Amino acid sequence: METVTVTFSIEKPDLADYNQLYPKMPCNTEKKQNLFEVITDARNICGALQFTESTGSSPVAFYEKQIQSMIDSGTLSELDWNEKQFVGTSTSVVMQSNGWNKTGRKQRFSKGIFKSAELYSR
Repeated sequence: METVTVTFSIEKPDLADYNQLYPKMPCNTEKKQNLFEVITDARNICGALQFTESTGSSPVAFYEKQIQSMIDSGTLSELDWNEKQFVGTSTSVVMQSNGWNKTGRKQRFSKGIFKSAELYSR
């Protein structure tokens, strides 16, 4: 059996990139800063990109697992409407930074933290 190493580069947006695209939805609380750190963690970006590529689903579905785990462990409280919107806009910055575009279509969820989320295409 041969071991093969696969590497690829990602773009990791920072708050300046976020604020440029979404100035009306500021990252202005500690909770939002924690969410932004989770969403822009390099391993999570890789996971979200691979998840979206392989399933065609919204990357928010990938991030929901990390966020729900934090809520379950007590390190994060339940998200309010504004914080859910922030997760969506932060995810958008990650996807657009890595060459994905919004489709204008939403994926609907029957259960979980989010009711719907943007779909992306290359």
